[in-house]
Amino acid sequence: MDERLKALEIAMKREEEAKRFYLDAREKVTNTFARDMFTSFASEEEKHLTMVKRVYDRLREERAWPKLVTSIGDAVQIKSVSPKDLEELNKNKKDIEVSLGILKIGIAREEQSIKFYHELAEKASDPFETRFFIALEHEERGHYLSLWDYREYLMDPAGWFGMKEGFRLDGG
Repeated sequence: MDERLKALEIAMKREEEAKRFYLDAREKVTNTFARDMFTSFASEEEKHLTMVKRVYDRLREERAWPKLVTSIGDAVQIKSVSPKDLEELNKNKKDIEVSLGILKIGIAREEQSIKFYHELAEKASDPFETRFFIALEHEERGHYLSLWDYREYLMDPAGWFGMKEGFRLDGG
């Protein structure tokens, strides 16, 4: 039981750090799309933190995994870049470098969270515990994919557009 409580304490710390990271990132970027994405991620990390705290408190009090958790938040929606988002994107070199630096760190953080929650799900002995950690892993993967998508756009806009529109060969 103490091992599970310790894992949840680590999870709370990670979620709090992630929230702070995204709030800080929001202040460093210059375009609305990235600010909105980071604001949304910070809000989602706050929801994760709230749920982890709730489970932690119940587990500490009842000494058994709570039988209430089936989902962490809303269905994960990957925040893909759209051409409309790009209309106002400030594309000067400094802004792109700042954004790419933030995205690199964010992607690495999300990879670590995915691995962390995946390992906890594999170690779980209760099906509710397994489901809880799988849900967290799934939501962190959504963040990872959104960050990756935006990174791909910034690094290679033409290739990104080609991928989104689908490559086609003219048979003529």
